[in-house]
This record gives sequence, C-alpha cells and structure tokens, in this order.
Amino acid sequence: MFIKIDKKTLEEEIINSEEMVEVLEHDMKPVFVDDALMDMVTSGYVHRSASAIYRYKA
Repeated sequence: MFIKIDKKTLEEEIINSEEMVEVLEHDMKPVFVDDALMDMVTSGYVHRSASAIYRYKA
C-alpha cells in the first residue's frame, strides 16, 4: 500500500497502486515510472510533489 501525506495538513491517506502510478506518470517521464515504483518498494524511495509526499508502507 502507498501513503499520501498532505504537505499542508500532514494528514495521511492510503492510496492504491493504480493511484500511485497515476501520480508518477503525471510527475515524471513514463519510462521512469516502473523504476520509481520498484525503488519505493525495495529501497524506501519517497516521491515528493508540490502538494504531497508519497511513500510505500508494507
């Protein structure tokens, strides 16, 4: 599962993998999406956008 943390309120929301893919596709080139997902799951990569922080939680 993935966690979305709102930067303003610090409220955490659980999002599914499809929603996480949509965020990554919006924020980066499609060729990097699979690698970013793998890094989130295996090495703790945290994705940041203008409004939120996204991370993987097992």
